[in-house]
Amino acid sequence: MAITDEIKLDDYEDEDIFDIVPKLEKSFAIRFERKAFFSVRTFGDFCAVVSDHIQKPQKEDCTSQQAFYKIRQAIHKVQGMDKNTIIPESSLADIFPYSHRRRQVKKLQSELGFQLNMLTYPGWLANIFFIGVLASCITFFFDWKMALSGLILFVTAIYIADKTGKNIELKTVKELTKKMVSENYNDIRRTPYSVNKNEVAGIIKHIFNKHFDIAKQYLTDDALFSWAK
Repeated sequence: MAITDEIKLDDYEDEDIFDIVPKLEKSFAIRFERKAFFSVRTFGDFCAVVSDHIQKPQKEDCTSQQAFYKIRQAIHKVQGMDKNTIIPESSLADIFPYSHRRRQVKKLQSELGFQLNMLTYPGWLANIFFIGVLASCITFFFDWKMALSGLILFVTAIYIADKTGKNIELKTVKELTKKMVSENYNDIRRTPYSVNKNEVAGIIKHIFNKHFDIAKQYLTDDALFSWAK
């Protein structure tokens, strides 16, 4: 990816872009052949291809609203909170206290029927892991045994940290709602295997924004992919 102050769509190569296709397939319960995207040049083209592949009855209800109600009900059951006190701006850190957070989030996932992947380890620890892995790779030029030992150590540490981390990546119930809609659109719909096509482009934009860190202002219909230039 090109190093720029502002990340844009054409900073990524096609293999990077197509990393998110499985995410779209899972969320919308559809399947693509690679050739489905051969004529795609712009972000608008990409959204149109996805929308055209969702061959389901159109129903113009709000999926985000349905997701919020599901999350609110699940939090009510797991945490015993009054549903009227749970609003989109509610803090997830307040809802799930740090001491028992992993257990509570696991119960929430069971109640919802979705893996939320909302817990992680601190950023400072991630920086240590990055430096450690990088140093181990450099060490291969001098002592491969030491380098291999270092890689095994840091990969193991990353695995353990990932399984035990309690930091919440998301701040509010609203952010969790958006994440759940983008990752599990089909399963959230009140009417199974229906779609509100007015929502599709917005969901794709959200996925690109979170996965590639591209500001939504640069994800316009006429934004070009790198291979179209």
